[in-house]
Amino acid sequence: MADPHEIMLECVNLALAGKGHTKTNPVVGAMIVQNGRVIGRGFHKSFGGDHAEIEAINDCEEETNGSDLYVTLEPCSHFGKTPPCVETIVKKGIKRVFVGVVDPNPANAGKGIEYLLKNGVEVYVGFAERASAEIIEEFAKYIYKKQPFYSLKIAQTLDGKIAAKDGSSRWITDETSRQHAHYIRSVSDGILTGIGTVQADDPELNARFLGLKKYPYKIILDSSLKISAEAAIFNEKPEKCIIFTSISNFDEKTVKIDTIRKTGAEIIPCSKLNDGLDLQNVSDELVKRGILNVLIEGGGKIHASFIREDMADKAYVFIAGKILGAEGIDSLGSLNISNIEKCKTLSDLNVTRLKNDFLFTGKFYDYSKDVISLTKRVRNRCSPE
Repeated sequence: MADPHEIMLECVNLALAGKGHTKTNPVVGAMIVQNGRVIGRGFHKSFGGDHAEIEAINDCEEETNGSDLYVTLEPCSHFGKTPPCVETIVKKGIKRVFVGVVDPNPANAGKGIEYLLKNGVEVYVGFAERASAEIIEEFAKYIYKKQPFYSLKIAQTLDGKIAAKDGSSRWITDETSRQHAHYIRSVSDGILTGIGTVQADDPELNARFLGLKKYPYKIILDSSLKISAEAAIFNEKPEKCIIFTSISNFDEKTVKIDTIRKTGAEIIPCSKLNDGLDLQNVSDELVKRGILNVLIEGGGKIHASFIREDMADKAYVFIAGKILGAEGIDSLGSLNISNIEKCKTLSDLNVTRLKNDFLFTGKFYDYSKDVISLTKRVRNRCSPE
């Protein structure tokens, strides 16, 4: 007999193929098994498209009557961009449904399971829970806080420097690390940086190393509207450039605003907070545009501002075996921490060797725990993972 946990882990891997394409929808993977054989596979490919369960059903070349459905997230029971998946599952005669985790969306949480049970489908909940929950962390934060999921990406020396005194930083890490960073870009909805980085490095903010035709939004925080219309970010897909600037510039710099808009970029007025832009205002505007998974590639000031405001969710820190000394530019600005007891502590730490560098990853907050907690409250018939 097939191991439900192993099959669910395969569904998790399927789900990852949709990462960066689903906007405010979660990534989900599904498989249909008949008499121990996989007869259908599917994942949620795009926002507004068929959900993973329907993709798997459509992938079947034989009858699904009496089969088992494995899906990383509870099937939906409500109308959204598509009809409820639970209705199709029942109509197709699927006998048993194995669910990774319960949907954190209040519109569905537990309701999909309840519908299936009431219509004679056996439901088993809580398989590969950790993996199933981790792949929807961005979605979970959106549901719980209505904010994007922000990941910091930092490339630094052993002594925590991101550039030399003269501002030069190409390249602190090696090509393998940069390729990995471009993969992270490719599965992000947007890449955010500050005007300081744009002026210093003139980045393109694309995933050129991978040769993929995937273009995340390029998001620039520029409170004084210093950006040039000749900046490299406007060279390719300028319509996917979003410039956040102080609302006062809409009275004072109308000519420049018109010039930048002619490139195809969007300029969004934003309120100011302390010495920068109001990050909650920025977050609200990104959510409106379905931009949930944001990779922050800024300087120390930008990174520190998201940490101070408790908006940073994850960190990717690439560390090279190099030292720049006190003259170098720090990877983080001030966090206003004066006592060790108040230091920021990351969880779920991992270390990966990337040729000459190391990649440290960690979470400022683990949303998967909330999803697993919900799953434990709702589950009906399952064994712990």
